[in-house]
Amino acid sequence: MNQFDERLRPVRIPKDVSISLADPSCARAGSTGSWRLGFKMREPVDGNTELLLLLHGGRNSKGNWKDIQIENPDAPGFIRLSARDSTLLLSPLAGTQNGLFRFQAPACGLTQDEELVLQLGGPAGITAPTFTIKNKFFLIMTVPEPDWEYEEEKKLLKLSNDANNIILFGRTLDAIRGACVLPVVGNDVHHLKAYAPSRAPEGCALTILVRPEDRYGNVSDQYLDMYTLLLDGKELDTTCERVADSTCCQLSCTVSAVGGNPVRLVVFEKETGLSCTVPPIQFVAGDVSAHLLWGMIHAHSEMSDGTGTLDNYFTQMRDECHIDFGATSDHDHLFETTDDMWSQTCAVTKSYNEPGRFTTFLGYEWAKWAPNGYGDRNVYYLEDDRPMYRSDPGCYPEPKDLFAALQDEKAMVIPHHTATRENPCDWKQHDPEKERLVEIFSVWGNSERSIKHGNPFPVKGASKKPLLEGYGNNEAPEGFVQQALALGWKVGFTSGGDDHIGHAGDCSLSTGILAVYAAANTRPAIWQALWDRHCYATTGARLVLDFALNHHPMGSILKLEHHPDLKAERMIQVTVQGTSPVTCVEVVRNNVDIYRHEFDALDVSFIWIDRDELDAVNLMPALHNPIPFTFYYIRVMQADGEMAWSSPIWVE
Repeated sequence: MNQFDERLRPVRIPKDVSISLADPSCARAGSTGSWRLGFKMREPVDGNTELLLLLHGGRNSKGNWKDIQIENPDAPGFIRLSARDSTLLLSPLAGTQNGLFRFQAPACGLTQDEELVLQLGGPAGITAPTFTIKNKFFLIMTVPEPDWEYEEEKKLLKLSNDANNIILFGRTLDAIRGACVLPVVGNDVHHLKAYAPSRAPEGCALTILVRPEDRYGNVSDQYLDMYTLLLDGKELDTTCERVADSTCCQLSCTVSAVGGNPVRLVVFEKETGLSCTVPPIQFVAGDVSAHLLWGMIHAHSEMSDGTGTLDNYFTQMRDECHIDFGATSDHDHLFETTDDMWSQTCAVTKSYNEPGRFTTFLGYEWAKWAPNGYGDRNVYYLEDDRPMYRSDPGCYPEPKDLFAALQDEKAMVIPHHTATRENPCDWKQHDPEKERLVEIFSVWGNSERSIKHGNPFPVKGASKKPLLEGYGNNEAPEGFVQQALALGWKVGFTSGGDDHIGHAGDCSLSTGILAVYAAANTRPAIWQALWDRHCYATTGARLVLDFALNHHPMGSILKLEHHPDLKAERMIQVTVQGTSPVTCVEVVRNNVDIYRHEFDALDVSFIWIDRDELDAVNLMPALHNPIPFTFYYIRVMQADGEMAWSSPIWVE
């Protein structure tokens, strides 16, 4: 029988708990089968003790198995738990999607190292989760005792450490009696995806990452290597190298000068006949002075309420998604990310920083989960080994407390999912020095504006509050990014995930990606680009967006005293290189769609001159801007539904 790889031990399973590996030793995503799971008891259990079987649920165990049931052995989804030769009676707990069951230990009790066996799937099998999880775990537990030290926090968050909402922390860890891991891996190859640098010097050797994906968007468990690259239908001289510990491949080729037009290479796999188009590559003469880099700075690992180790978090971004830079962003609550976990996060983040190849930033999510207007804000550091300023009671519970703590830190604060009605950001507490960016799009949807004003990706979820006329189920009018801009916040736009299933940077499963124009793939260069708001957000497509006002780049703040010519007219310059035909580009001025240009082309560019007198269009002084001001940003739509938003440019 295969042994469990201790390098994949879930961080929340104590070292003295023996972990078994299921038989068979993995499940393919979305497949139907049957598995034997063994649980060796950590210590003796008295007879008739009430126990729990955790299959999924709570905040720390993602990955639901389909149609779990205990009634019909011949129907799909059947499970059975046994001790020695007897079957134990399972009772599902309401509200857990049959992810948590109660049962009693045999009357004779259980000895240390004695094994309980879970048959996961009967003759008709059971269907695995549709996303890969390298260390998907299952637990046998006693019923946890409340951890009264955190009762105040639990009341605030409406969470409780009872059997219906397991949080693997504190005394709950003492309740774990046995564990088994069943990794979920990719399925058959269904399609290909490929990524390359968005800008490259003419004549340089290019490296293209190819992902063989299953039908669900996971990296397939099948290895293909009959790849070639095509340019305008002609085959290029291509070499192929396998990515370590993955079925992805790195293809290398050289492309001669192409006259300044964006290049779209096609990857073709000869054995399967599968192909895909690489996102546009812009070749430039000489050295690249402004690299277009792609980042994922908001996602969760097992260090809070996500899945997967931090090693997996960074390696799949770097090696399987061709992400140029990434950051950690696990929650700050002590009961989710302990001090030891934060120390581990600091060390792992530092170890993966490799200037020129893959840049990492240390960060965390200052999270309130309460409808008090503070919202959730992510904190990022330029330097390693910095403190975590927690939002827990008695620590730094308000944004103003966080800003004070960060005063002498080289840090940035980025609000996210600001328009969620259950936890909105009302934009009242603001530090203009630290809060230079806002996450406009994530897996939660688009927080730019409301559904009634044309938002095709309204914030997901359903609020428990009464519906507001004209708004989506979970939209908070005060939380839209356009509201922040109207109040005078000078923030650029990021996008990025909030992934919780161990697929950070994988836009097939998580949502949103961030692009920056930076001098180099290093911490100082990327940090400066973010600080200056030279960045834009997309829903996931790696399209190229360039926006300037009178030749000044996105993120600029232009003072009229230095640019008096802007008073009469302002020239808007836009270039888009799409991954699908660009259908519409809109110029937004002071939250009004002032100009709209429709297209049906992969590559578009235009110049539009705003000749309205600035005095006539200026917004009046606002809460966070004491003088009149005007701002512009660009909104892009593609035929495939993908979108992008440039960071704004301000004139004041």
